[in-house]
Amino acid sequence: MLFLRLENFSTTKAAEDAATSASAVVEWAGKIWLFTLGPMGVRSSGGTLVAEIGPVPDVPAAASYVLDVNEADFGPEMKAQVAQQVHTHPGPEIFYLLTGEQCLETPNGTTRARAGEGMVAPAHTPMQLNIMGSSKRDAFFVVVRDATKPRVTPSDWQPKGTCK
Repeated sequence: MLFLRLENFSTTKAAEDAATSASAVVEWAGKIWLFTLGPMGVRSSGGTLVAEIGPVPDVPAAASYVLDVNEADFGPEMKAQVAQQVHTHPGPEIFYLLTGEQCLETPNGTTRARAGEGMVAPAHTPMQLNIMGSSKRDAFFVVVRDATKPRVTPSDWQPKGTCK
């Protein structure tokens, strides 16, 4: 089973030195982050553990992979625009919230997360992300995908509106 480990480092070089072939170094929100896919309970030398999210749903087979790390900082005024973007990914998606809260609706059900929490969604699963509450939501979202596939594909799946 794979988990996504998020750690903070004091310098970019320290994070890069601790990185593996299944890692990505990101600077955001005034911190240096190392994202690493691997087994639960492993720690990088020199890093401070922030979260371990998983287990990550199955990653479809591919010749090569991308650990596609993105940051999203949306205020409540973006709720409607974000919710309109029903889509799928060719690999699992992993979220970690720094602030705010969100709800993810898929055909498999509804999942919620708040600041300091993570959530996952399987590959090829239609989804609708909803920003909840009245505060800003800052989050990382990571898609583990086949390097030859696009990160996102629009979907015509119709959510039931369970994120209220």
